[in-house]
Amino acid sequence: MNERLAAIGRARPIDEPVQIARPGALVRQTVRVRDGRTDVDALCELDAAGIRFSGPGITRAIPWPDARSIAVDRGRTRIVSPIGSLAIMVVLDGVDEPELAPLFARVLEEGRAGTIASPTGARHELTLGIDRALEQFADADDPIVPIAIGVFTVLVGVVLVAAVPSALQVAARVQPEPGAFAVLPRIAFFDPRGVVAAFAGAAALAVVVGRLALGNAATTWARGTLRGWHRNAYGLEATARRTIARLMVAPRITAAIAAVAILTLVPSAFARTVVDTGGIHEAFGLPFLSHDRSWAELTDVVPLAVGFGERPEGFDTALDFSDGARLSTRGRDLVGGTERAFFDFAKARAR
Repeated sequence: MNERLAAIGRARPIDEPVQIARPGALVRQTVRVRDGRTDVDALCELDAAGIRFSGPGITRAIPWPDARSIAVDRGRTRIVSPIGSLAIMVVLDGVDEPELAPLFARVLEEGRAGTIASPTGARHELTLGIDRALEQFADADDPIVPIAIGVFTVLVGVVLVAAVPSALQVAARVQPEPGAFAVLPRIAFFDPRGVVAAFAGAAALAVVVGRLALGNAATTWARGTLRGWHRNAYGLEATARRTIARLMVAPRITAAIAAVAILTLVPSAFARTVVDTGGIHEAFGLPFLSHDRSWAELTDVVPLAVGFGERPEGFDTALDFSDGARLSTRGRDLVGGTERAFFDFAKARAR
């Protein structure tokens, strides 16, 4: 919990183990430390001797002479010492605050220079920066922001639910050689993979639009909301705000979810069966996965009844094979000719 925020009653209580503060520390700040590829939460304490990190996942001390370099890199303060490199993100109430990284770096620079004890130097600027974070959230805390982002996500998501399967099927559509037929799959609009791709993509797009329209105020609002700084929001409204705020601070995650969902749909879209004079050639939408059948394996061609208006010919076609497998045009698109032409073509070759 940040001491400045606690003093004005805006710090959020936490259930994590409390770290014992070191007597005489000049600066105490909650941080998130990246050690290798792992992020761990810790309490960072600075005094005249050096830097100390303590937390459930890390305990480390760096004397000031060992702090060889201090730099700011994409919202993190990077410290290079003889035992390795640490990237530190200032954390307020459990949420990163990248805009404080330059101020925290200046505090570390003063510590290395031996001037950290000055009450009017970088320590004071860091305190003012934390106060400004709260003030900026108060200015950005507009209830219209989550409404606009949420409505945009829902509307675009509904459109993409229909557009994603259609776009994939258009991209995967093939035109067989003259005299051949292709049986192509259809992707249902309610396919879970398509729904996830649509709404995850809509959420990522909403974040991009929101950030372009609102600028820094968008991420300021999102981080403050996740910290629980917002007022007059309870129950479902508070949950909805936090959900939208999470989308705002982590658009890459939603974009990655959308990409993975689309990739799982690609094999379904590119699976197809080509029927020609040489036999039946099935492709399963993945490289090197296919199966060819000769006409000698075909045992029967069966017309299947369909609902009113489903096919102009009034039936679907099923091809039965000697191993018990069946190929049907039901729920699929037929390219290369009519259903009647496909039926007659296969019937003429059944043994």
